[in-house]
Amino acid sequence: MREIEVKAHAAEPERIRAELDSRLGDGREVHKRDHYFHLPGVLEQSLRIRCYDGKTELTTKHNRRDAQGENNLEYEFLALPGEYGRAVEFFHALGHVDYFIKTKDGWEWHDGNAHIELLSVNDLGWFVEIEILLPFEASDEEALQGGRRIHGILSSLGIDDAVEPMSYRDMILERRNEDGMEG
Repeated sequence: MREIEVKAHAAEPERIRAELDSRLGDGREVHKRDHYFHLPGVLEQSLRIRCYDGKTELTTKHNRRDAQGENNLEYEFLALPGEYGRAVEFFHALGHVDYFIKTKDGWEWHDGNAHIELLSVNDLGWFVEIEILLPFEASDEEALQGGRRIHGILSSLGIDDAVEPMSYRDMILERRNEDGMEG
């Protein structure tokens, strides 16, 4: 899938949640735990295991950024329930090492093809994250339209000036380095 995604700081999560609930119905509570891996000597994430809703999802991405935000190619599949430990062993057997853990807790809504989440991420604070998924073969114009739609939603929430260009990975690793831990 081609993932068009933008995130923005949410300094007023209660207000934003109330606004999204009133527009789109009560948000569904979400809890996600992402375990990232990389190859030794290559400080780019290569693989992720996401645990949520009793599922174990394995993903690799080709990250790309443009003026609108992230424009990634995502390849993913589901493992059998309870296969988290085996997936970790599999990635380790391929030579990947543990990189970092990211947790996301909050609520989600759907507005047509836009997936909207209001999330507390690790110790980084609250964010609104909006993504639109397109097929791999989607045109660049379709991706731009998706980015414009996302920015329109952020604007309607009053946070279009709070877009965070830095990836969660970079923010987490920066915080880890500031705390004196290895990166």
